[in-house]
Amino acid sequence: MFDIRALPDLLRGRERTAEDRSVGVDQVARKGTGFMILAEKPGQEVVVGSVGQFWHLNIPFASVAPTDFRDFQEPGWGKLAWSISVEPYNEGSTIALELRTTATDEASWEKLNQYYQLIGLGSQPIRRSAMAHIVAELGKLKTPDEDEVVLPGDEHLPDARYSLNHKIDIEAPPALVWRYLMQLGCDRAGWYSIDALDHEGIPSTDHLMAGWETRQVGDKVSATMAIDNFYEVVAVEPEHYLLLGGEVDRIGGHFAMTWAFVLEPIGHDACRLYTRVRVEGTPKWKEWLLAGFYYPPVHALMERTQLKHIQKLAERDARARPAEIMLITQ
Repeated sequence: MFDIRALPDLLRGRERTAEDRSVGVDQVARKGTGFMILAEKPGQEVVVGSVGQFWHLNIPFASVAPTDFRDFQEPGWGKLAWSISVEPYNEGSTIALELRTTATDEASWEKLNQYYQLIGLGSQPIRRSAMAHIVAELGKLKTPDEDEVVLPGDEHLPDARYSLNHKIDIEAPPALVWRYLMQLGCDRAGWYSIDALDHEGIPSTDHLMAGWETRQVGDKVSATMAIDNFYEVVAVEPEHYLLLGGEVDRIGGHFAMTWAFVLEPIGHDACRLYTRVRVEGTPKWKEWLLAGFYYPPVHALMERTQLKHIQKLAERDARARPAEIMLITQ
């Protein structure tokens, strides 16, 4: 990427030095590059920013002090900021790279957006490669497999032989993801899964609704649009876990189940969402037929769709918030 940017100079015979190839924060933000360190919390986060007309091959940069960066609005310029942050997590750490772009007027935004559609083809792999390099250097923290971790709600069916487990990491705080969990059910937003199968084809509500912020133990959560089949809220701890349960007669057998949604914070502004369905029933051969043979592939498809949908909506909402993580807001 840097070679492409420097191609005119290279064609004119200018040789690149070792310093030219340095891409550390200090080199990127050194005087004369157009980039600057906007803020830093030693050992936690550093933010680099720039104001320029990035869509030109030889970028004109605006002369802006770090303290004026956020409020700079002179028309004709693009603005970018990227941060590297580190937070403790279990016995290791999380490392996050965040890039934000904007412009000071609509015409500049259109140019910047077109530029990043092209430059993003290289920019995104570079960021992924940087993260992979850090993991290779420091080692990857082993996290518990979703089949092994103990979750709230396991005690409600302690003898269940069948358990279906999933997890997903979401770049949004637990409080925001929790709001979407509170909207689950055909009596509220839907199931955020395959709406044609579990919501009569009506799209699940794609935004947060006032009045749907909580659930209480004993609440009925409608499983169908006909409001004739329900889960019951068995246990709930706000922003931590929701446990649904129910009993049903199927194929001549009697079945009890629990469905847990558990949030685990990852640093300040992300979380891991676990789900676990546990089933037991009688007679045992019908328990196997339903919970061990038929239900797993169907549930896996629906659950993965649900988790990805919630992830998409929560991360969208998190990005739309005022920039409260990046230090340029302070």
